[in-house]
Amino acid sequence: MKKTLLAIAFTTLFASQAFAEPQTYKENEIEEIALKIHHEADQGGYELLSVVDLKKWIDDKENFVLIDAHPQIQFNEAYIAGASNFEFQGKFTRNWKDDVADGSEDAYKTLLGHDLNKKIVVYCGGNKCGRSNTAAMWTKEFGYHHVYRVTSGIKGWQDAGFPVVSAKK
Repeated sequence: MKKTLLAIAFTTLFASQAFAEPQTYKENEIEEIALKIHHEADQGGYELLSVVDLKKWIDDKENFVLIDAHPQIQFNEAYIAGASNFEFQGKFTRNWKDDVADGSEDAYKTLLGHDLNKKIVVYCGGNKCGRSNTAAMWTKEFGYHHVYRVTSGIKGWQDAGFPVVSAKK
């Protein structure tokens, strides 16, 4: 619970900077986003992870699987090195066919690996994007114990000045 509250505080402090569009958000709008993220994580039983902590894990060569939940075309534009793409929808329904754009449950499980104790990190576009929540929920549904969601996603990663990979030609 403490970790979640700290992550909410972090998200609240930096949420207005984690979106692609240059906008100013009112405090109540930031609070609404933070509470939504907190509720999703609490309901899903997964942890929240900041982009700074993810970068540290990468630099420290932690052993984890990194999943980008974007559509393939957005993944190709910019993704975090080492990430694998598996497209999820923005709203979790508990129905695989509704929650996933393309791909089977077995294909996702293969991407995650057989070790249910391995750390799994998911991300998508930013704090308003729900694809990473759907990915985290399915990862937990499949029995993985150490699931982390980076809510600020690729936008937060780029805002922090961290490098991205692009498959665009």
